[in-house]
Order: sequence, then structure tokens, then C-alpha cells
Amino acid sequence: MNSTLIEQAESILKLQGGRMTSQRKLILELLQSMPGHPTAEEIYLAASQYDESLNLSTVYRNLRWLIDLKLVTPLVFDDDRRQERFDAMIDPPQSDHYHFRCQECCQIFEFSAPEVEQFKAQFSDSTGAVVQSASLILYGICADCRELK
Repeated sequence: MNSTLIEQAESILKLQGGRMTSQRKLILELLQSMPGHPTAEEIYLAASQYDESLNLSTVYRNLRWLIDLKLVTPLVFDDDRRQERFDAMIDPPQSDHYHFRCQECCQIFEFSAPEVEQFKAQFSDSTGAVVQSASLILYGICADCRELK
């Protein structure tokens, strides 16, 4: 199943008796279409071009709601002054992926790591614990920046 973030949120809202507001839908559309991993402020700036009545607290409130639903993951990169960035998790069970942050250009690259999946399974087998999520952020210099040096 490859549903969009908006479809997943609409399904959950329907089950909870909620509704998809125009502001909520705009935030979801931007989260799904913006390159990289935007901050709440970046989402707000992009959204305010379409809806001047939207405010930053509305963006934060909706991001927290999406985090609670496990449709969005907050990310904090050490060199980003503890500023949260947000990663849309489309079809969360199939979307385990990790991040590499270039310390020169600050570009963020996503990658999958079967070895991490194997480690999670081994850890669960040996401890009896259930691993619900994992986070891995690698820092270094990307290939493009290395070529410039």
C-alpha cells in the first residue's frame, strides 16, 4: 500500500470523528512536497503564502498531532542548534530509513540500512524487548563537498 500522508491522515481523522481543515491539508501537502526535512518555521513561511490567516502555533499544533499519529517524525541534528526538522513517514511500517547530514553544505541524505534492521531483530531476540523505532544520523562531508576541496 502506497498511500499519501494526506490519505493516511484523513483515514485517521475519520476514525476519530475529526475533520480535514483547509489549514491541516495545506500543512500536510507542504510536508509531503517540500524538499529535505523542513522546520516548523519553513513550513509556516511556505504555508502563509497560500493562507495568510495561518499562524506558527497552528503549524506546531498540527505537527504535534502528526507526531502523535506516527505520520511525522521529529529530527534534531546536532549542528542545527537543536532545531527540530520534520520527516513525513508515508506508510510508516515500510519506511525505516536513516539520515546523513553533510557538515559543509548541511544537505540531508536519506538511506536504508538492512544492517540496522538485522541488529534490531538480534537485539529483540536476545533481550526479549520489542524495538519500536530506531534513529541513526551520520555526520560527515558529502561527495559534492569533498570534490570542491
